[in-house]
Amino acid sequence: MIVAETPRLILRQLTLDDLDDLAKIYADPVVMKFYPSTRTYEETKQQVERIIGAYKQRGFGLWATIHKADRKFIGRCGLIPQLVDEQQEIEIGYLLAKEYWRRGLATEAACANRDYGFEQLGFSRLISLIDPGNIASQKVAMKVGLTYEKDATMWGKTVRVYAIHKQEIP
Repeated sequence: MIVAETPRLILRQLTLDDLDDLAKIYADPVVMKFYPSTRTYEETKQQVERIIGAYKQRGFGLWATIHKADRKFIGRCGLIPQLVDEQQEIEIGYLLAKEYWRRGLATEAACANRDYGFEQLGFSRLISLIDPGNIASQKVAMKVGLTYEKDATMWGKTVRVYAIHKQEIP
């Protein structure tokens, strides 16, 4: 099911048919540099199954990101519930295959997710959790309108919390 479209991307629900493509992206150490580790095929399968369950439970989650020009699966992006400093938050997450970096596609996907979260799901605030060393991802967050708020400890490490309120949409 298509969730959103941008000029260059289709965002749709993930299916088990996406498993091979996502596993390949998750196995790339360059792409996963700022994540705890690369993921095995089985770990990727378990995550996709959890995401599919989240669609049924919450109606949202991470979406398959399809590049319209070549119809390729290029990553995943979406909205993820997170507990940050004992506060329930909704994160805009994005991760693309490195062949599609530096084209503005992550920003395009993140903007679509921001708009979906505010307009379709009615959230009043969204965040992104970003490794302090991931300058490219911090730039994406800022282009989407998020601003640095604080540092937090997540997954055993420090992350930067970027946030936006609905009334702050650029």
